[in-house]
Amino acid sequence: MLRDLLAHKGRVFMTLVAIALGVTATVGSWVVSDSIAATLTLRETRDDVSVAVQSPGKDPVLDTAERDRLAKLPGVAEAQGVVVGRAGVVGHDGKLTKATTVLDRAGTNWSTDKRFTVDAGKAPKGKGQVALNKTDADKAGYAVGDTVRILLSGGRSDHARVTALFTYHRLGPEADADSDEASDAVPVVAYDNATAAKLLGTRYHRVELTAAAGTSATALADTARGAVPDNYPVETGKALADAATKQSDTEAADLRMTMLPFAAVALMVGMFVIANTFTMLVSQRTRQFALLRAVGARRRQVRTAIIVEAAVLGVAGGAIGSLAGVAIGPLLINVMRPDDNVEFTVSPVAILLGFGVAVLVTVLAAYNSARRAASVPPVAALRTDAVVPRETKRRRNLLGVGFLAVSLAMVIATADPSSSNMLRVVALVGAVLGVVGVILLAPFFAENVLRPATKIIGGRSGPAVRLGLRSAAGDPRRTAGTATAITVGLGLVCAFATLSASFSDLIASTTRSNVPVTTTVLQSAAGGGSTLTPAEMDRVRKLPGVDHVAGSRDVLVKLDYPGGKTERRISAIEPAALKTVLTPNITEGTADLTRGLVVSKNQADMLKLGMGDKITLKLDAKTSVTQPVVGIYDATELQASIFVDAAKAPQSLRNQISLLYASGSDADKARASIKAAFRDRPDVTITDREGLVDQGVEEQQFAFTLMYAMFGVAIVIAVFGVINTLVLSVMERTREIGVIRAVGAKRMLVRRMIRSESIAISLFGALLGVVVGVPAGAVMQHAMFGQRLWDFTMPYATIGIALVGMAVAAVLAAMWPARRAANTNVLAAIASD
Repeated sequence: MLRDLLAHKGRVFMTLVAIALGVTATVGSWVVSDSIAATLTLRETRDDVSVAVQSPGKDPVLDTAERDRLAKLPGVAEAQGVVVGRAGVVGHDGKLTKATTVLDRAGTNWSTDKRFTVDAGKAPKGKGQVALNKTDADKAGYAVGDTVRILLSGGRSDHARVTALFTYHRLGPEADADSDEASDAVPVVAYDNATAAKLLGTRYHRVELTAAAGTSATALADTARGAVPDNYPVETGKALADAATKQSDTEAADLRMTMLPFAAVALMVGMFVIANTFTMLVSQRTRQFALLRAVGARRRQVRTAIIVEAAVLGVAGGAIGSLAGVAIGPLLINVMRPDDNVEFTVSPVAILLGFGVAVLVTVLAAYNSARRAASVPPVAALRTDAVVPRETKRRRNLLGVGFLAVSLAMVIATADPSSSNMLRVVALVGAVLGVVGVILLAPFFAENVLRPATKIIGGRSGPAVRLGLRSAAGDPRRTAGTATAITVGLGLVCAFATLSASFSDLIASTTRSNVPVTTTVLQSAAGGGSTLTPAEMDRVRKLPGVDHVAGSRDVLVKLDYPGGKTERRISAIEPAALKTVLTPNITEGTADLTRGLVVSKNQADMLKLGMGDKITLKLDAKTSVTQPVVGIYDATELQASIFVDAAKAPQSLRNQISLLYASGSDADKARASIKAAFRDRPDVTITDREGLVDQGVEEQQFAFTLMYAMFGVAIVIAVFGVINTLVLSVMERTREIGVIRAVGAKRMLVRRMIRSESIAISLFGALLGVVVGVPAGAVMQHAMFGQRLWDFTMPYATIGIALVGMAVAAVLAAMWPARRAANTNVLAAIASD
């Protein structure tokens, strides 16, 4: 059998490519995650600090006197204060350059220790000089000697000459949120100490202590803890380095868990292609198996031979796929991290994974074909056509119907929008079972859809279309096996397109229902976790035409409620906001935040909250607030789901304004006044309700576009499955094609026949993908957003593009098989046995 395998190079090639494509996606994903993980792990951390004493929360509280007092502790050789302040770089285009660090932590003071490595130029030494992080400077197009505008707190600006570009070495893990734990942030801007004190502030984010000779870091940490309040984080340099390493490992693991599901989808589609390939190969070699059985081969021998054949092909395909996965690694890295200097890394695990996945998937995909080949008696196996036992078809159909019934029951039972998280998971499981049921019924659908289509369409078309449709309908199992790969890939695209479209409409509807058209919205242009400050709010409040101003401080907090503990996004806002600049639809109770919390109906249903129930919100590391529910408003889970009076929040949270709302009796006058006041503030974005809608839709569509690109790999594999099927089908029907040519068919007719068959198979799979994808997306939006099942939005554009795209792909996929079929030698084909 191995000799026979090597004698048919066409079969080997098609099977190897089917295996290699799935392995390529898996190894490529692993290589990318390995490379980024290695880069994160190799980020240099400092080893020159014995102990760090940090201010609690976001606002720095350590001052010069505190630093000097710590410097005098027993065992301290030196104490350095680290300033962290608000700073942002304005690009040549006048716009704020977005950085990975939020504005409030992007500025710092220069020091001669190991915090900085000068990549170019010299350290800043006085007024009018500044150093920039090399990565951010390159992004903004600045070099040593250029003059740059730096945005500071309170709307101030500083124009300085760039004297140095630096690389920063962190001390401890990165953190932007208020935390009990020590953290560091990579600065964008660094001034000398005197200038930093003037522009960024005189208080320190942390004080770094160097131990004197003979003093251990642990002993010094104990001494420092006794000298500062209990809520001040105090850690040794080694503990901070370990925490930074742990954070890098966690980020790498999260990245791997994000990418591997996409690779798994590609691999699953590849498995369908491989399984269908082996099914056809077994069908083509039934006579060979019959002869082996006739001369004494046992069932186990036939089965084992096919499994060994699959393993050999798996090893070879794994080698090709692993090499291809390594080769596309740099390309994927450039797409995912275009601005980062990622260290390309290939670990032995990635290569072993490629071989292991290839062999395992190929053997699993081939096992059913091996079992079927071994179970057919020698006499029955002498038939040259593939016959699926009626019992097998009946069993598969019954199983598919059973899965669909269970799926429908699970989804209907959990259809209540106020269902708990557990019930929503049940709904998602039900959707998956439904997809499995449709896949099991694919041969049944192929038989009962394509055959009537052959009669209806074929009767009104030329001979090429009739022959192509008849060929696709003649072997429903083969057609379904090929189409299923397309169904999975396109089904995922349609599911997430439905989710995306529903998400977009949800963003639009909730924003329009909660933000009046007369309200002007201000937010940080830096994006991410960057915020505005009370200075911007005070400035807006004093502008002519502005009557109402409120700041929403959106943050994810831990909360205790009568039913347990969880995390939710809350909004700390001025009580007057809910009756002026915002208009939530209060369905129960009052909107008076001075009396308690106002909770969205969706969250109240999920957490089983009623009027008067008390909730404890942990607003930061030190502050907890317990308030009753005094109002319930109609909203979704897209926005901050709990409103709390800003007066009850700590000052550090009140200073972090996510969105600033303003309105006046004359909305146009108020908006014009605000735009004029902030005309020279590139760090502030001014928009309105429709602008918020567009922004939210654009952000979520970008994330879904990345998903479509990843699922596109699976669709490419599925399209190759069509090519594979057609080529093997042409090999299988050599005699038939020869007869067609012998009775007068021209080469063009044969090419059109293969093309029609390709289009029929591809569109059948695509339509099946739409049929399973859209309902799955409806269940997903119900489970993720708490909407009713029928409130989903149909992604007509995506479906139309997908169907047209699959038709074009089918034509392209048929080019090589069609040419091969058209070039069949008529005499040799008729004479072939």
